[in-house]
Amino acid sequence: MKLTKSIIASLVLLVASSSMMAQEGSAPGSVTLYSPLQHKTQARACVTFQPGTQKGPGCDVRYGALRVGDEWDWIESSGARESRSVIRDLGAYEWASAPKIPWVEPFPKLKPGEQRTFSVDASGADGKDGAPGAPGRNGADGDGIVRTDPHERISPPAPPSRPKNDGKTKVSPIWVKAIVGHMYVIHVVDETRDFYVLFRIDKITKGDNCTISWQTVPAPGV
Repeated sequence: MKLTKSIIASLVLLVASSSMMAQEGSAPGSVTLYSPLQHKTQARACVTFQPGTQKGPGCDVRYGALRVGDEWDWIESSGARESRSVIRDLGAYEWASAPKIPWVEPFPKLKPGEQRTFSVDASGADGKDGAPGAPGRNGADGDGIVRTDPHERISPPAPPSRPKNDGKTKVSPIWVKAIVGHMYVIHVVDETRDFYVLFRIDKITKGDNCTISWQTVPAPGV
């Protein structure tokens, strides 16, 4: 993905405006993120949990940069080349009963020349199979007797049918559906950082903004 200088400058300003940090064990911080598709200004769309350490423009969690049909509320980890961060949805929780933090496997490190690719599949559901056709027959000769044509071409067996599309949106793991009341963990990994953050979706205005509370947490097993 090529970025113009103006876009890079905008991203740098965006990251700078969202910089904040919470210490492990402290009260959760809170931030409201605004969809860049709805707000064309420099409204905060992403948050960087430990600013000033990663290379180049980017952020740790972004909201509202993807819309798929009626699904307008998605959060995503950084798509920067150096980023290996992964978000996992842990389900519905309150801070008073926050879940145990699982190990989250980061994306593999890219080799020189490699690019990470992302995809979105919003295909509708496939219909049911049609009724099977009647088996074919050779035509009758002049005497009315049906004879097999020795030169008849036998069609090869039909290839196995592909699994039916269930109509559910399928996206690359960089995106996760934003759901009010759900807690998420992100394992932030890049060339200079490696840490975990637990965050909760506290409020969503569909397609417009998302308020999260968040806290830096120890890595599993530490």
